Amino acid sequence: MTLKTRISTFTTSLFSVLFALTAIVVILLFSDFRQEEFEKILREKAISSIRLFVDLKGADQNMLQTLDKQKIDAFFSERTLIFDATYTLVYSSLDESKITWTKKVLDQLSQKGYYYQNDDGIEMYGVQYSISGQTYYSIISAYDNIGRRKLTYLITVLFFAFFIFTFISWLLTKVTIRNLLLPLDDFLGKIKTINERNLDARVEVKEKRNEIDHLAHEFNMMLERIDHSLKKQVEFTANASHELRTPISRIIAQIENKLNEPHVDDSFRTLLGNMLEDANQLSELINSLLILSKSDNTIAYNQEWQRLDDILYTCIDRIKMLHSDCKVLMDVLMEDGMDEIKEIKGSRTLLEIVFMNLMRNAYAYSDNKQISILITQELNRISCSISNSGQLIDDEDQIHLFEPFMRGKNALHAPGFGLGLRIVHRILMQQHGDIQYSKKNEKENVFTVSFQV
Repeated sequence: MTLKTRISTFTTSLFSVLFALTAIVVILLFSDFRQEEFEKILREKAISSIRLFVDLKGADQNMLQTLDKQKIDAFFSERTLIFDATYTLVYSSLDESKITWTKKVLDQLSQKGYYYQNDDGIEMYGVQYSISGQTYYSIISAYDNIGRRKLTYLITVLFFAFFIFTFISWLLTKVTIRNLLLPLDDFLGKIKTINERNLDARVEVKEKRNEIDHLAHEFNMMLERIDHSLKKQVEFTANASHELRTPISRIIAQIENKLNEPHVDDSFRTLLGNMLEDANQLSELINSLLILSKSDNTIAYNQEWQRLDDILYTCIDRIKMLHSDCKVLMDVLMEDGMDEIKEIKGSRTLLEIVFMNLMRNAYAYSDNKQISILITQELNRISCSISNSGQLIDDEDQIHLFEPFMRGKNALHAPGFGLGLRIVHRILMQQHGDIQYSKKNEKENVFTVSFQV
């Protein structure tokens, strides 16, 4: 989950919780208000019924009930009871609904002057009222149809408003966070373009000093320190390598001159041969370190269109000169409709180093001194697979295959320093190529170099 999504989700959840709590408080307050208002209405109706009963005392009961019926149109299941001071029922409304009452209820009315009860929505209210020197008790029950409809409507509105508010809050928060973090996006975009080839690039720092600008400033300072340290390291490696090349070259020349003398005995010639081989390996190591020490901006190369097969033929001639017993099999596979190999853009010198290293490795680690080369050309891609028959590279070693000084278990018997594949990988990164290792069968290692065309 990205930082923007986390902030948007957290903010939206916070506002939604606050809205839900507010809605619950509003519903509870409105529910209490409805109950208090309905109690007042029931109280007024109860007192009004007593007054009407007293005013029309002695009149026909049917007429009283008819008048009472005219007053209950706004309520549902309403029933009115009136008792005199002796708890004798002196009036009952026309409605057929029943009111459950006991002497205890009338005692409470006599003591407190009022009584309230809510039974499954049917609310009952009792009141004690004195008029014309007589005390009466009136109990009225009814269902607050209007008030409860208002409460239900309020709950429904707040329910749907919660989801609408949550969606709008999420949308506005997402847009706001995105706009606020636009400088961070620019910062991240700039960071992605910075690598070992352009350490001179810097993130723009605006005059407005917010947290992102402070971060960008510190990042630029860190780049300066890294660039300075890297340049010092490269400079030291290059100087040391240059200083070592001269004495190593002299040693190689002196050994070769000594080997060319006719009066050197066989044991001494063998010793000189071993020394010459070690000196050549040391010279190769120094040259490899020189290539690795140079940054991609300082490597001299010409970006020109090159034919991959021409480069491979040149490397094949060189590998056969170095190893006369090396056998090379080369084949080309192209899609239908293609009659010639497409060119790739790059440095011929560097690409020759790539394929020479791969061919030398294939020869050194093969069990039959044979190298197989396959050029595969597709519509927008051209690949070159170099394979040999020999001990496979372990899965554990494949993870570190392109790291410097990496030598797998299959390379213990062969000379080398573990820099060849690292140089290949670095050059291909600069030349916009790609290299992958795979196993074709139980005894065949395959390195595939690919380019977009």
